[in-house]
Amino acid sequence: MSWRVVHITNVEQMSLHLDSLKIKRGDEELKIPLADIFSVIIEDLTCKLTSRLMVELSKNNILVLICGQQHLPESQILPISGHFGQHKRMIQQLNWNEDQQAELWGKIIGQKIYNQARVMERNQIEQQRVNRMYNLISEIQPWDQENCEAQAARLYFNSFWEGEFSRNDPDKIENAALNYGYAIFHAALGRTITAKGLLPGLGIFHKGERNPFNLASDLIEPLRPIVDAFVLDNPPEDYLTKEYRLQLINLLHARVMIDGKLQTVIRTIDIYLGSIIEYFDTGGKLEKLKIPNTHKMKLYEL
Repeated sequence: MSWRVVHITNVEQMSLHLDSLKIKRGDEELKIPLADIFSVIIEDLTCKLTSRLMVELSKNNILVLICGQQHLPESQILPISGHFGQHKRMIQQLNWNEDQQAELWGKIIGQKIYNQARVMERNQIEQQRVNRMYNLISEIQPWDQENCEAQAARLYFNSFWEGEFSRNDPDKIENAALNYGYAIFHAALGRTITAKGLLPGLGIFHKGERNPFNLASDLIEPLRPIVDAFVLDNPPEDYLTKEYRLQLINLLHARVMIDGKLQTVIRTIDIYLGSIIEYFDTGGKLEKLKIPNTHKMKLYEL
């Protein structure tokens, strides 16, 4: 299984050499086998890429992210066809049972709140607040009709930052760090969704008409606390330095519990998505679901 995350900065050219990515800077050259690469994150706006390389990256289901001047991902390149049974998968997805979708969304949100509560305990937040988070899980209904997710988010974020914390505040560098980490996870989900032959724009709960990755927006929820935990452990002092961005990218190698084992986030996403396909294929058997759990999370360290 591919695992390397290639971060491109201060590079002159990227091209294909046999079955490898060739990176050139001055007289220096580096070759990385395509079979090892999960994603390529390009932050150098002057870097040249050959069309032949882009075709091979797509054929190998390698996620390519192109970042803008603020270092946040602006463009995502994914293959048009990523799975041998893509048509069958798409038809199945279009016919996913609505009641099963409602139940699944409740399970996803319940696990997200549980993972947030574990991050709170990890940071020694007062037990009364943590207990309220756990109580909210028991109040979740199909489609989260009581909006327990929003209630938990308000309690969660205000437990770490003084005052009324807003995720929409552009002046908080913590938000820039969170957004960058979330964007990396969101893109990784989009890549795997496509590789498994699913329609990324057809979400379970998210229905954004201008969001081509509604399904990734659904499935990222239990994974967000991994990014939160890192940012809380390593508060950014400046706006997204290169070293800090690299650490956020390497959270793809953090380990979380899924199906009773500690797995990297890359592997976790694959297991997670496979279990959701199996859940619908078996008529909504909840025992088939495997959703990421931060109980014994291990953040990646350089």
